Amino acid sequence: MVWAIAASVLWRTKVPADLRLPGLNERAVFGAAVVRAGQRFDRFFELSWLLSTIAGLIALVVMSRRGPRFARSVGLGPVNAGIVTGVLAVTLLWVVSLPFELATSWWSRRHGISNESWTSIVFSQWPKLLGSTFGAVLVLGVVLLLAKRFGQAWWIGAAIVLLALAIGLQLVLPYVQRIGTHPVRSPRLAAEIKQLEEREHAGDPTVRIDPVSNQTSAANAYSIGIGPGQGVFIWDTMLDGRFTPREVRFVVGHELGHLARRHIWKGIAWGGLIGVPILLLTVLVTGRRGGLRNPGTVPLALLTFTAAGIAVLPFENVVSRRYEAEADWTALQGTHDPAAARGLFKGFVRTDLQDPDPPGWVHVFLEDHPSALARVEQAAAWRHLTP
Repeated sequence: MVWAIAASVLWRTKVPADLRLPGLNERAVFGAAVVRAGQRFDRFFELSWLLSTIAGLIALVVMSRRGPRFARSVGLGPVNAGIVTGVLAVTLLWVVSLPFELATSWWSRRHGISNESWTSIVFSQWPKLLGSTFGAVLVLGVVLLLAKRFGQAWWIGAAIVLLALAIGLQLVLPYVQRIGTHPVRSPRLAAEIKQLEEREHAGDPTVRIDPVSNQTSAANAYSIGIGPGQGVFIWDTMLDGRFTPREVRFVVGHELGHLARRHIWKGIAWGGLIGVPILLLTVLVTGRRGGLRNPGTVPLALLTFTAAGIAVLPFENVVSRRYEAEADWTALQGTHDPAAARGLFKGFVRTDLQDPDPPGWVHVFLEDHPSALARVEQAAAWRHLTP
């Protein structure tokens, strides 16, 4: 009951529940050649995700079967043996995913989206492994110590620790992300941002320009953080002349909408509502082999957590798409410029080689934003409703 009440509160958005989208034709909106280019580009990533996910699950199945023998063979105490076993599983996942990471980098370079050199691409994989290893050691150390102390009730402490970690990251990350960025230098854009902040009641977040043009030609912006450090970051590729000032203003209004509607706080809350049942499922599955006090069950726990995470992806994406649609709606209310919204989404499809209306399974499992076509349709629906 508590879960259902919390979920119903978080589910609400400012987008009218009875809003009817006009049902536009993607080729008429974006152009047939642009649609075909986006479809060809995205199909590679979609197939890569599918194959890498299957490969990762197979690797975890193998580890869950061999994990108990390996854990016994290391000759360490339960906690340390569990950490070593978990690190081995994480390293195996990195090895399995590496060919797919390199393949997608090749595809992005081939289509002019990635500007990174092969040296940079190859060497960037090692920090990912080190980061995954460090995270695995930290999380497994905490979880296994909790299991040693509290047995099958370890999930309570783990949920508290993960919640604190999520909040802590959103407090600290905005300050880290500012490294290498610079303030908005255009007086006109800075004035428009202040105006949007007041209209949307978004507070006074820090807005910075993130220079990424040496890495990618794609255009984007994002908002992060809670509390005094919250901020909006605009990629400098948004300002290279491919987007009009009105379109840039709209994308800022969208990101401010996330902050105004407290989407980051709500995302953390959803993480708790979804994460706790997954933790309980992990307790149930590993409990049949002695629980996490048995270090050999660590790969099984990772397999359970990963598989459950994939299973709930469709629901997580539905929630994310609702919030993205609300951010668009807030930007429409703040800018009163549906033409800029339409131009922005058409620009994203063209410059980022997006599929404006992806296939059903892709929409369900991979799309955490509404399709570009749906976003154009919502802008048209807003214009119809607004005098």
